[in-house]
Amino acid sequence: MAPLQVEVEGGSTLVVLAAIVTFFVALLLSVLVTYRFVEGYRRTRARPILLLAVGMFLLAPGPMFVRLIVGNVAVIPLSAQLLTTTLSELCGLIVILYVVYSR
Repeated sequence: MAPLQVEVEGGSTLVVLAAIVTFFVALLLSVLVTYRFVEGYRRTRARPILLLAVGMFLLAPGPMFVRLIVGNVAVIPLSAQLLTTTLSELCGLIVILYVVYSR
């Protein structure tokens, strides 16, 4: 059995590994924050907290999951991937700003 061989594009192996680890740590933290908002909503049934959860999901974990899954599909053009993630982030910011300024 041959040892695992990895071919890296975009920089040194160390930089690429650091970027991957950082991505997954950011993904984990954003899911945790979203989960805490959902728990807060379940406890209080306050609609603004639910909207914060939706906004947070659209702002961070949603686009990250899209990048993770769709980034490995060669059929989907990069422009469509970028548009999808950017629209999700924009919608997340709009929802969060709505909650902040609706009171």
